[in-house]
Amino acid sequence: MADDNSRMTRHQYHHQDSDDDAETTTGGSTRQAYAAENNRTLEEAKTKRLGRKLNWVILGLVLAIIIVFLILFLTP
Repeated sequence: MADDNSRMTRHQYHHQDSDDDAETTTGGSTRQAYAAENNRTLEEAKTKRLGRKLNWVILGLVLAIIIVFLILFLTP
């Protein structure tokens, strides 16, 4: 049989098991925090790209409107 020093009481085992669960939860929350930060970074990058595209589209539309007005006013 095992000697008394290697045996654990239920309370000690439960306490050790709770510590292991806390480490797992901490690791999971770290992964969740990393994933959230990664998603936030990707969102910001996509928003900036979309903003640039929209700026170019607006510029193109303004130029098209100016060209149309010039054609309308300068043609006899």
